[in-house]
Amino acid sequence: MLDAPPKEREWQSWLYVVVWSLIIFSTIPFARAVRDSVRDHIGIEVFLYVTVAGILLLGLPAYGSLKKRQLPFTAYIWLFGILAGFIGYAYYLRDIPEEAIHVLEYGVLGLLVYRALVHRVRDVSVYLIATLVVGLIGVIDEYIQWVIPSRVFDLRDIRTNLLAGGLSQLAIAMGLRPTLVAGMPSRQSLGTLCYYIAVGLVVLGLGFMNTPDRVAWYAKRIPSLSFLLDSKSMMVEYGHLYHDPDIGIFRSRFSLGQLQLYDRHRGKEVAQILDRYIRGEGYSRFQKVYSVPRDAYAHEAGVHLFRREYYFDRAYKEGRGEHYNIALSENQILEKYFPAALNHSKHRWRPETKAEVKDKAVRAAVYESAVSAGLITRFNQSQVLYAFALAIVVFFTSGAYLRGKS
Repeated sequence: MLDAPPKEREWQSWLYVVVWSLIIFSTIPFARAVRDSVRDHIGIEVFLYVTVAGILLLGLPAYGSLKKRQLPFTAYIWLFGILAGFIGYAYYLRDIPEEAIHVLEYGVLGLLVYRALVHRVRDVSVYLIATLVVGLIGVIDEYIQWVIPSRVFDLRDIRTNLLAGGLSQLAIAMGLRPTLVAGMPSRQSLGTLCYYIAVGLVVLGLGFMNTPDRVAWYAKRIPSLSFLLDSKSMMVEYGHLYHDPDIGIFRSRFSLGQLQLYDRHRGKEVAQILDRYIRGEGYSRFQKVYSVPRDAYAHEAGVHLFRREYYFDRAYKEGRGEHYNIALSENQILEKYFPAALNHSKHRWRPETKAEVKDKAVRAAVYESAVSAGLITRFNQSQVLYAFALAIVVFFTSGAYLRGKS
């Protein structure tokens, strides 16, 4: 695959890609249970160690190839630098070391995709096309995770998968330096690249359209999809970013006018919901009954209240001022933006409680609430969808033009 095409037939090379992809997908339903078991019996850091060990093991045959093919010293520098990049990114994920496995999985996938593509594409566009194919498979991976109750859709994982695929192509191009691949892209290759970009945008764009409102619409009409209404994870949500000079930064799915309207008309109702579940029937039960597709407003109020209660309890036990600050700031958000829901509930703080928390809080320079942190706030839904539609049309048209001229 470096100086000559792969020995197997093209369909066999693609079969390896499919099999490896299915292996990755097959771990999705069990990954959470495996993580918990490893954490309890060995230590969750083992995922990071396994990833680093796997990267180093892959580096050994690559190093042997450089020596055998007598490549210049710069190839060694590139190869070791890219291996260090893989390890560095895995270390960057050390706070969630189980996610580091994605770096290894999709790095290997990148090698397999390159082998399959090089049967036909033998100019430098093969590296870009391979990266896009890896990214496309990574998006499908996240879509599958979204429909698994114990897993979540995460745009950050898509970024990780794409980056791992890109690093693997860089390792091939600048480290291994295959003589089989040479020359600038032909019109046909550029057209193929445009088609892959367009398909990738279509698949990714479907996710950006899959908002909680749409989930609720089709899940209520298709009984077999009703389980999606219970999901704690949304694929993509749009909202608003607020900078309150007295509190800090927080995000909401609702405009200020909507927050006021909902609080005025639903405040008492939501107060009863909060009394029933928060410190009552339980937060997990609340998240399922009042998920975002079912009732986004009650969900948002409940998450702010749970965060307040959680950090108030931690602050009371540990005496940490930053925890008192989180509890205080979340309470201020509730008082200002969900006043009726808070005041009609049993969760309203007494004046002496507020005074105590305020006195013990260590104020941050700017408080930023983690509630609804995944909301897209820079652009609204229409802007995003128009951008996707325009880009898809441009790349499909360009692909057709380039391949038609070849």
